[in-house]
Amino acid sequence: MTNLTISNEEDVARVLFYPSFFNEDDNPLISDGVLSPTAFKLQVLKSGEAEKSISVLRTLVDSFSHDMAKLSPRQASDYKYGYTLLNVGEVRAVRIPTTKKVDISVDYSNSKRLPSHSEIMLKLDDKTVTAFDEPMEVIRFRKKLSRIASKRIIKF
Repeated sequence: MTNLTISNEEDVARVLFYPSFFNEDDNPLISDGVLSPTAFKLQVLKSGEAEKSISVLRTLVDSFSHDMAKLSPRQASDYKYGYTLLNVGEVRAVRIPTTKKVDISVDYSNSKRLPSHSEIMLKLDDKTVTAFDEPMEVIRFRKKLSRIASKRIIKF
């Protein structure tokens, strides 16, 4: 049985797809040594539905490696480059300069297909941000996640 609570000490992994999550110059790191913020951009799905969370995998769940193997890129030209580890407490502690109320959560999603699947969600003034939203706070949030993620990139 998977623990439904994700502690601040736990790490989650974001699978990185190339070239979609990287810069056009074929370098996974932008000039200041930070992963591209596109690695954390919410997408509009083929169904037209907007993503409302960033998919991550819990590394402490037994199925972590198996679940990672199940993930496939959305773009036909992409391949799995590797993954980055993000500390949950560090993600929850991100501060974004704004006058809005900010709530960042990292929660277990209880997926039967991917038992280690979890989600990073951003709420602004109690409204969940989706792929249809691009206020400055979302851009700042992605940049901060990129800085955290750049510390621990594991290439396959």
